[in-house]
Amino acid sequence: MALYETIFLARQDLTAELVDGLCDKFSKIITDGNGKVVSTEYWGLRNFAYKIKKHSKGHYFLMNIDADVPTINELKRVMGFDESIVRSFTFKTNQHDQQTALFQSKKATDQKVSKSKDKQEPTPLDLKIASVRIEV
Repeated sequence: MALYETIFLARQDLTAELVDGLCDKFSKIITDGNGKVVSTEYWGLRNFAYKIKKHSKGHYFLMNIDADVPTINELKRVMGFDESIVRSFTFKTNQHDQQTALFQSKKATDQKVSKSKDKQEPTPLDLKIASVRIEV
């Protein structure tokens, strides 16, 4: 089996639960084809550089996959028919990166929870920055 990275962009109007449901659906396709999902990363809701299918934002999701070619072809076919997917990319790689991005989480629902915690409790660094005044 070969190693692949699949990045898909989902519509901006989907909730975090629906985005996680899409990832679970694609993971099931891979496991049914005797493949394995090594890791998943939710990169958040981000702006596009240009409009894609009349959308200016989208949910970015990365899946590291260990599967054979027919399974990947089936995954691409299902992503092509799904109207929730704005764009998808699949790359063959020699190895998966062990480092994770700073702005990622495992699921979209985890991302929402961590953002709400940050707004409630300011860190000591935030308090120090807020106390500094610069006069010109």
